[in-house]
Amino acid sequence: MKLAGALLIISASTAAGWLYGSMLRKRRKNLADLRRLLQWLETEIGYNLIPLREAFFRISQRLQGEVSLLATVFIRYLDDPGGLTAGEAWQKTIQNCREKLVLAGPDWMILEDLGCNLGTTDREHQLKAVREGIERIKIQETAVEEQAVKNEKLYRYLGMAAGTLAVLLFY
Repeated sequence: MKLAGALLIISASTAAGWLYGSMLRKRRKNLADLRRLLQWLETEIGYNLIPLREAFFRISQRLQGEVSLLATVFIRYLDDPGGLTAGEAWQKTIQNCREKLVLAGPDWMILEDLGCNLGTTDREHQLKAVREGIERIKIQETAVEEQAVKNEKLYRYLGMAAGTLAVLLFY
């Protein structure tokens, strides 16, 4: 019985370490997808000259994974009969998607800042805001990449070591 408990404790802590490491990988992927979303938005606004709703519809067709949820939820809020502005729809989209995407506080701030300019300014100002968002996400991507390289294995080993230590202390 003690052996089963010890194995359960070690397994649970190891799984927690792996989970935290996988969250770093998932955040990296989400940031890359966000960058791609903003790059496509820049193209749609800058070169195709189409409205935001149509731009996000096209982007939602191209994106895969969790970040595509941002585009589809944004479209839903824009289509809402309540008559939300693009900025309001974007803020509601961010609130709705916070629990579904693995992003940190600074990542969400980038998206919130972008929403202040969506649909409220002229095309050039929106393009400038989108480009700034792309650059800020690139910076976040680099930081997360460095953090993942340093810490991903550490979290895995730390989870297993913590479980082993707990077993040794309690048994």
